[in-house]
Amino acid sequence: MYAADFCVDTNVERVILLARHYVSSYEQLLPSPDFVHLSTNDIASEKRQLEEKLKAAGKLLQKKCKNCVEIQTAFSNLPLVRAIHEQIAEKQPNLVMLASDKTSQESKTRSGEQIVTMAKTSPIPVMIVPSNVKYQKIEQALVPCDFAATARLGALKGFHDRERWIHPQLSVLNVDPKQKHDSNHEQLTAGLADILEGYTYEVYYSDNKDTVEGILSFARKQDVQLIIALPGKYSFFYNLTHRSITHAMALNAIRPVLILK
Repeated sequence: MYAADFCVDTNVERVILLARHYVSSYEQLLPSPDFVHLSTNDIASEKRQLEEKLKAAGKLLQKKCKNCVEIQTAFSNLPLVRAIHEQIAEKQPNLVMLASDKTSQESKTRSGEQIVTMAKTSPIPVMIVPSNVKYQKIEQALVPCDFAATARLGALKGFHDRERWIHPQLSVLNVDPKQKHDSNHEQLTAGLADILEGYTYEVYYSDNKDTVEGILSFARKQDVQLIIALPGKYSFFYNLTHRSITHAMALNAIRPVLILK
């Protein structure tokens, strides 16, 4: 539903709805924790059921988008990350949209690991949508940025076309507990004017010692509809995933995160 509303708002031409049914050799040979052994017929039946659900989801998405968006469905027998990469190579989309999981803690961890892997390895931008978030028109976006690498903001230039893509007002946030920005604020803001030409934006600072909490607190107070993660080693998302999957996904618990490339 989020994807449908997003596509209508941004004049997306095509959506590829992907499902996959991957059964490893290990699962085929050994019984499940409930001591149920999956036969070839069981696996084939599960696959048929999933394909039917995929077709139904495609019809629902088409109805929501009406005729302004072409809906395609794709089914894969590969693991999730490989399945997505295969579709990127074959279909050449502009964006991957994934949903975070709301089920068990074990499932959340597994889902989080796959999402982080996809976010890091995808050659195109990735948007991660929390399962409990309903679509809101993206009018204001939060861009956490390490001011040691403001050139990374140049990745936003690919989103200038108001007719084809989102063009929100930007809140550029530097989480800076040491307050190093105080000595060169004017120089920094002058540089941003060139990099963010065409955007309406404001610069904010946070002295929170915890980067995640500083970003989350700001996102709640400003009521942004999207958090944008910049590419490269200075990206807060990249650094968070080195600390823990939990930290990275906590950031995605309240707002969609768009990871640029």
